[in-house]
Amino acid sequence: MGLLREHKLTDYIDRYNLKYYFETGTGKAECLEYALRYPFEEYWTVDIDEDLIEESFKKFQNMSKNINLLIGKSTDILDEYVPQIPKESPTLFYLDAHFPGADFQKCTYEESIREHKKDAFPLEEEVDVILEKRDISKDVFIIDDLVLYEEGDFECLKVGCVWEYGWLQEELDLKTDSKFLYEKFEKTHDFKKDLRSQGYLIITPKQNESSDS
Repeated sequence: MGLLREHKLTDYIDRYNLKYYFETGTGKAECLEYALRYPFEEYWTVDIDEDLIEESFKKFQNMSKNINLLIGKSTDILDEYVPQIPKESPTLFYLDAHFPGADFQKCTYEESIREHKKDAFPLEEEVDVILEKRDISKDVFIIDDLVLYEEGDFECLKVGCVWEYGWLQEELDLKTDSKFLYEKFEKTHDFKKDLRSQGYLIITPKQNESSDS
């Protein structure tokens, strides 16, 4: 679980003309609350934990903004709702659905993995669903918890992060790797690593010289 507020979304909204916000892993809705400061036309957020979504509903029910609070597996929700995003409207996808329940002391990380199995790490399947459902050439992706997928000098490791790439590979015998992200996006997007917190991979559309000027 990272902190979307570590990112100045105005930079992405202005540069890439972003219109919509889609988030996986609602949690306590801190990231959604931050995103609501920005002028997206519509917001989607999904969590597999019904209690967390109900808490978020109480928190935002009186807001006039167009917010969709959704319960279910992130991949199922993406499959159903991504086609509802207007095709030509650039979207910010914030993908952070790792370890259901564990970040909020409902279970340990090991228990989350045992209970949810591959759904404890839905990132690759999430990306596949999005790629299948829309043209992502104008979309921006912020991938949270990069520490789970590759080695690096991540900020969280300096303060004793419980889980990291090596822990997953060795202690839990889980095979996670970030290569699929680079392979799926390399033709259409550029990449930037952010080592703050648990690490982010920021994936932005390639722009030609004329669009940069």
